[in-house]
Amino acid sequence: YFYVEKGQINWDYTGACKTDGVLYYIRKGSLDTNKNGLTYVDGTWFLLEKGKLKTDYTGLVQYEGRWYYVENGILNWNYTGLTKYYSTWYMVVNGQLDWKFNDVTYYFGTWYYVKNGVLDWNYTGLTQHCGTWYYVENGKLNWNYTDLFQYFGTWYCIRGGVLDWNYTGLAYHAGSYYYINHGVLDWNYSGSAQID
Repeated sequence: YFYVEKGQINWDYTGACKTDGVLYYIRKGSLDTNKNGLTYVDGTWFLLEKGKLKTDYTGLVQYEGRWYYVENGILNWNYTGLTKYYSTWYMVVNGQLDWKFNDVTYYFGTWYYVKNGVLDWNYTGLTQHCGTWYYVENGKLNWNYTDLFQYFGTWYCIRGGVLDWNYTGLAYHAGSYYYINHGVLDWNYSGSAQID
């Protein structure tokens, strides 16, 4: 392929050229088949393979020490969410893998726990998101969990996957009832209480 302008090859042209709906990378007038990886052309980052836009690829691409999210061969700066790369799920924020992301994220109907930019399938515990504490089991929020849960030495009352700070009363756990005061097991309480 050559870049033709006004009926003749323009040997000075370097940039992108579309032919029959396919984007090619032209260097000094001809197709550069050695051009691979992310390439910035006319305000957009493209993923090229042998000088041709790799439209069949969606996922992570490394460029100059950073990882970017490419969708159908074009870097998508607007994407925020999870993406799978080989066997690991990573958190992308605004088109870049975010190694500092430590939170839960919603992805196709499920909330997942992400630590240091990687979905942590091994984590079971509590996590705070937007001022609310949630119960995470094996990397996913468990909306069905209703029980007491020990977290860093303190027992909390979890109802429907959420730490219930408003609950005061008795809660059943492992064959016994325990007194809960505003969501926390109160080992010092003596007195009457009711079961909710």
